[in-house]
Amino acid sequence: GAVLLGIAHRLRKTFAAFSSVLVGGGIAVLYFTIGIAFHEYHIFSQAAAFAIMVAITGFTVVLSIGYNRVELAVLAILGGFGSPFMVSTGEGNYVVLFTYMLILNSGMLVLAYYKRWRLLNLVCYVATILIYGAWLSGRFDPSDPTMIIGALVFPTLFYFVFFAMNIVNNLRAKATFEAPDIMILLSNTFLYYAAGMIILNNPIGLPFRGLFTALLAIFNFIFAFSLYKS
Repeated sequence: GAVLLGIAHRLRKTFAAFSSVLVGGGIAVLYFTIGIAFHEYHIFSQAAAFAIMVAITGFTVVLSIGYNRVELAVLAILGGFGSPFMVSTGEGNYVVLFTYMLILNSGMLVLAYYKRWRLLNLVCYVATILIYGAWLSGRFDPSDPTMIIGALVFPTLFYFVFFAMNIVNNLRAKATFEAPDIMILLSNTFLYYAAGMIILNNPIGLPFRGLFTALLAIFNFIFAFSLYKS
């Protein structure tokens, strides 16, 4: 009886893994189908194609929770980050792009509260760094005051989202912070500070570099002291 139960358990796990692979493949095909339908055949408008991809992302997140499979959640987030580029026509509106990324990451923050999926947090983190870093190095104009403000506001919001994403589950479960959690928190602060120094490295921003440094130091001190006390 115990042997049969063990075999049944293994078969159930194998079937669940196989099912998630099939679902993941189907979702990947869906993303590319919508992209091809928009670019090659003009079946959908840009807004409609983007809305469909957002709906696919949301549906995949729901499936990942139902199947309890982090692989599906990773596929959803990769599709979510890729959607703006799959329907892009080259306008380069950074406000729309970063707002969408902020909404996407905020959704993953909610998911991180319930699931301890470090891989998902890491994928969101790396994707955001790559996209924002590419924009900062190639599209940022330090002579435009409006762009300076926007370039500083969005990484600040990203910083707080990823800060919360990597502590919220630990705080909820009262778990110990492990090396991966600490490394992401440290690199998040380091990269945010580096981006701030780059953005403020111009006549408009130079007077605020000291204030930026002090505020970031105070925030991290308060967080570190709170953890130490608790």
